[in-house]
Amino acid sequence: DSGQVKLHPSLFLLLLVLSRLYPSPMDGSSSPLGLAPFMPFIIRCGHSAVYRTREMAARALVPFVLVTQVPSTVHALLQKLPPEPGPRIQHNHIHGTLLQVLFLLRSYQTDSHRPLPAGNGIGESLSQRMWLASRQNSCVVTRGAFLDVLVGLCGPKVSLLEDSQVDELRQRTLSILMDSDLVISDPSSITLGPGSTQYLLSLVRVALSASMEIPELWRAPQLTTQLLTCLLQFPQYEVRELALQGLLRRLQEDEEEEEKERRHQWLEETTLSNLTGMALDETHPQCQAKVLQVLCVFSSSGELLWRDGAQTLSQEEVLLHLLTLAQNSVHSVELQCAALTLMSQLVNSDPKVASAMFCFAQWGALVCSCCSEEQPAEVKLMAAKVLVNSTEALLTNPHLPLGLFTTVSLWRSLFTLLQDEDHEVRDSASDFIANVPAPLLSKDMAGVSVCPPVALDRGVGLLCRLFELWEQVPAGVLALTEWLLGDKDDNDEAVADDASSLDEEDFLFEKGDLNLWAEPVQWVKLLHRHLTSLIPTLKQSQHPGAVILDQARLHTLSAQAQTKALSSQQALDSLPALPQFSCTAEHARLSLWHQRATLALDVLERLK
Repeated sequence: DSGQVKLHPSLFLLLLVLSRLYPSPMDGSSSPLGLAPFMPFIIRCGHSAVYRTREMAARALVPFVLVTQVPSTVHALLQKLPPEPGPRIQHNHIHGTLLQVLFLLRSYQTDSHRPLPAGNGIGESLSQRMWLASRQNSCVVTRGAFLDVLVGLCGPKVSLLEDSQVDELRQRTLSILMDSDLVISDPSSITLGPGSTQYLLSLVRVALSASMEIPELWRAPQLTTQLLTCLLQFPQYEVRELALQGLLRRLQEDEEEEEKERRHQWLEETTLSNLTGMALDETHPQCQAKVLQVLCVFSSSGELLWRDGAQTLSQEEVLLHLLTLAQNSVHSVELQCAALTLMSQLVNSDPKVASAMFCFAQWGALVCSCCSEEQPAEVKLMAAKVLVNSTEALLTNPHLPLGLFTTVSLWRSLFTLLQDEDHEVRDSASDFIANVPAPLLSKDMAGVSVCPPVALDRGVGLLCRLFELWEQVPAGVLALTEWLLGDKDDNDEAVADDASSLDEEDFLFEKGDLNLWAEPVQWVKLLHRHLTSLIPTLKQSQHPGAVILDQARLHTLSAQAQTKALSSQQALDSLPALPQFSCTAEHARLSLWHQRATLALDVLERLK
C-alpha cells in the first residue's frame, strides 16, 4: 500500500509471460490457471519505485481485462488519480496508473474498432485532472504520461470519446501545449532533468497531431507554421528527429493522394526554408538523414529553392554539400542513402549544368561504389533505385551529359546489381526497363516488366545500340572487351596462386539451370555474344574521318588476354587428376578465368 512495491525482474517476467499465455477468456469464464486474483497484485506493481516494473505491470494488466471491461477499468483507474495538487502525492502511483490507462486504451482501440460506450465517465475524469499535464505538476514524467493518454484519445480522426468531450479535451490540451517549454521564446533556457526528454517527446506528439495530422479537428491550422518552426529549431535532437519523422509520414501520405496538385499546400515557405537550412547546418546524423528524406519528397514533386537563412544557394553549392555529406557518412547507412538519393534527384533534374560537371563525375563514382558486392543490402537497393530513376535522364541520354566514361561505369554498376545475390536488389534493378524511352525498345518490351536475367540481356543489347547512337562504337567495343577480360585485380599472380590458397567458400556455387543469372560463365557468354554482334557495325563505320580504335589500348588488351590465357592454362594443367571432383572450387575458378581470356582473344582477333 505504500507504493514502494519491488519485484524481482525474473519473477515479474514470469508473471508477464503467464498473462500472455493464459489471458482472461473473452467469454467471461474463469481462467484455466485462476489468474484473476493476480489483477490487484499487478495494479499494485504499477506503483513500484522502479520505472521498468511500472511499465511491465501496465503491459501485463492488459490480457486480464476483457474488452467490455476496459471502459469501467479505465474509469476506475482514473478516479484514483488526485483531482488537484497536494503535499502527499505519490508520483510513482500516478505514473503507474497512467501507464495502465494508456495500454488499456491502446488495446481497446486495436481490438474493438468502436467508440467507448456513452456515459463511461472517462472524458469527465480526464477533464478534472488536466493539472497533471500542466506546470502545476512538478513531475515531468507524469506530465508526459498524461499527455500520451490525451494524444491517444484526441489524436485519432475517429476518437473513442463523444465529439463534445474530445473537442473540449483538445482545446485544453492545446492551451497546455502553447504554454509549455516546447513553445517558449527561448528554448536554450530550458533546464533538462530526469524524464525531461520523455516529456518533450510527449509534447511533440501533441504538436504533430495539432499541426499536421488533424489540424482542422484541433481548430489550429493557423498554428501549423509556428509549431513546426519550434519543433525543427529545438535544441534537443530527439525533438527534431521525432518532428521530422512525423513530417515525413505526412508527406508520404500526401504522395499517395489522387489529387496531386493539392499536395503539400499546408506547408508554407517558412517551413521549407527551415528544412533546407537544417539540411545544410544539421549536425546530428539521424536528424540529418530524416531532413534529407523529407526534402527528397519535395524534390521529386518540383524544384526546391535552397535557402540558408537569408542566403539562396546555387545548385552547384547544394550538390557539393550533398556530395561531401555522402562521402563522409559511410558510417551511417541511412544518411548516406538519403544524401545520395537527394543528390541524384538534383542531377536528374538538370544534368546539363556545365559548372557542376565535377560534382556529377564524383557522384557517378560514388553511386558505382555503392553497387559492389560487399555493400549492405540497403545501400545496394538505394543504388538500384537511383540508377533506375536515372535511366531516361542520364543512362540513355543521346547527349551523354555525364561523359562516356561515367555513363558506361553506371551501366556496368547496373549490370552488377542485376547479378546480385539478393533477389530484392535484382528485382529493383530490373525496373530500369520501364524507364527506357520507347524508341529504344522493341515493341514487345515497351511497358513490360521483366525478370533480372532478361533485363540483363536486354540491357547489354541496349548499351550496344547506345554506342551507335553516341557514335562511340570503337570506345564501346574496347570497354566491353575489358569487361569480358575481367577486372584488373584478376592479375596473373592471382591466377597462378597455389591451389591450397583457394577456399571452397570463395566460389559462387552452382545454382542450376533456373538461376543462370548467377553464373559468371553466363555473363561472360552474354558479353561475348553482344560484342560479336557489335563488331560488324564497327567495321562498317571505318570510313575516312570516323573514330578509329585506340591501337595502344588494343595492344594492351591483347597482351593481357594472352598472358591470362597462358597462365590460367598452366594453372589448370598443374591441378591433380579429375580436378572437377578433387578441387572443385579451384578448377571452376581457373576455368572461368581461362574462358574469359579465350573469348577476349576471339574478340580481339575479330577486330584485326
